[in-house]
Order: sequence, then C-alpha cells, then structure tokens
Amino acid sequence: MRPKSVEELVEFINEANRDRRRLLPICRGSKAHLGPPVEYDEELQLWDMPKVLEIDEEEMVVRTSACISAVELQEELKKRGRRLAVDPPLFRKSSIGGILSTNFYGPMAYRYMTPRDQLLSVRIVTGKGEFMRYGAPVIKDVAGYNIKRLIAGSWGTLAVLVEAYLRIYALPDTVAVLATSRRALQELRKLYTVGAAEVDGVLYLRFEGVKSEVEYRLSKAGRGDVFYDREAEEKWGAVTEAEELFASNEVVKVVAPPASLPDVQPGVKYLRYPLLGVMYIAGPPPVGVKTYWLKPQRRWEIENRDLMEKIKQVFDPKGVLSPGRLP
Repeated sequence: MRPKSVEELVEFINEANRDRRRLLPICRGSKAHLGPPVEYDEELQLWDMPKVLEIDEEEMVVRTSACISAVELQEELKKRGRRLAVDPPLFRKSSIGGILSTNFYGPMAYRYMTPRDQLLSVRIVTGKGEFMRYGAPVIKDVAGYNIKRLIAGSWGTLAVLVEAYLRIYALPDTVAVLATSRRALQELRKLYTVGAAEVDGVLYLRFEGVKSEVEYRLSKAGRGDVFYDREAEEKWGAVTEAEELFASNEVVKVVAPPASLPDVQPGVKYLRYPLLGVMYIAGPPPVGVKTYWLKPQRRWEIENRDLMEKIKQVFDPKGVLSPGRLP
C-alpha cells in the first residue's frame, strides 16, 4: 500500500479493518528491523505522502510531514539559523516520523529533553481510520489529555503519524566537543555540558553558547582533544550516529540510574549516555539491569501492560497497525 494523500491513507486503513489485514507503517525503514517483532501482512509505505515543511522563525516552531528525512529538515532549518536539538542513533538514516514513533534520543536530551518532549502537535490517522489532531503549535499547551506524548514512542501501534509540529532552537554561536577520559558522575554534572557520550573508553563532552562561555567550560573540563564548530558537529555526529554499533547482529538498550550504569566487557562496542542512564551495547546485556532487545527482535517486558492494552483498544481495536510490537 502506497497512499498519496491523507484521504487515501484513511481509505487504506478502513479497508484493512474490513479485510482484517495487518499493516506495518514505514517511511525510510531505518528502524523497521529494530524493537519488538511485528506480525503483519503488508507494508504501509508512506513515502509518497505530500511533503510539508513550514518554518516559523519567530515562534521557533516547525511544521513537518512525517516522512521528511531528519537530515533534510536539519539542513533547511540551518539556512534560517535554526536547528532541531536532537541527536539520536541512526539520525542520518531516519525520517522525522521514525524518530518520533520510537522516541529515539541522544545525549543532548540531557539539556533539550527527548523528541517526545519537543513535540507540540500531531496529525494522525488512527488504527480505526480516523484523521485527528492533538496538541497545538505553540510552546504552552496544557488543555486536555496530552495524547501527542502517547503517540510519540508508540512504535506505530496506535496511529500513523502524518504531520508534526516541533520546537526548534537557534544555532549556537559556538559549539565545542572535548574528547577526554571518563569522569565521575558528580564531577561530570558540574561541567554544565549540553550532552555527554562515551564510546570505546573515550568520553565526548559537548558545549554550546557564546565563545567566552564555551572556553570557560572547556577550561574547567580538563585535558583532551578539542573540536570546534564544523569539526565538532562532524565528530559529535559520528559518535552519536552509532552506525557501526547498530550494524551488529545483537543490539540491546540498557536503562539504569546514571550512577548504576554497568561496564561492558573489553572489546564490546557500546554507546553510553552517562548523564542520562542509557547505554546501547552490541552484544548480550549485563545481568541485573533493565534491558530492551533491539536486535534480534524480541518481546519486551513492559510495565502497565493491562493499561497499554486498553489504550490500544481505543485507537486500534482490530489490531491493524504494527500488531504484536507493543500491547
């Protein structure tokens, strides 16, 4: 199925409900092979849907269709002196819809929070074939249930994301990335870094702001190799993209209190967010931590499963969208 409009998308989902067909919504497919397995009959390919991109530089909001690539959107924002403050793994291969549907985030979430938190409004087609809008394209939005946050991170099990309004941010005056040795968590928190990522025993710290402030923070951070501006963005992107790690046959996500993040065996590829308590490991997880298998695909042990099943019944009672992936 390749809908070319919202009307066709609604029609296709209604047909799937009548015929009891199970669909897997997909844009670029960068994460289709990750997470819990999906038992589906047909792909719902969304790439031919209309492309929408509207940037409001004054309100610091962007309206974007779900299947616009994250790189394309970032480049358009950069021309206006703006940016998305997100840096999840596989960013260069992802669509905006894929990032929001999985709520994949990177170490900059320490300062800017996750994509779910930056989401202001969504336009969706539910598993019942209903076209709906939740949220408002403004920063302050407190009316009613926060359904948009429910859609983000639902892995395409409740609705097909058509459009989103997201917060955007001004490009910083200076960006610096320091490659240094691992630090104690308490010391790391005092550096006021935008984000911290550790790979192969090297800790990468990102600093942003006016040049004098960045230089001051670097002076407090100690020794290491420093990259500025374009080189800093390239280095940070190479670290957070984690392309080689996610190409491994086994990938798990570990979540723990930041002070309790475990070490990995020597030689094992990993990406650690020490300030956030998140780590991706290319291989079996350590014992005694909360783990989500991404590759090979396995069921997740999910809290409040009964509540999630009730939510699924409201949005997709016949189980048309991404069946089996989440309750």
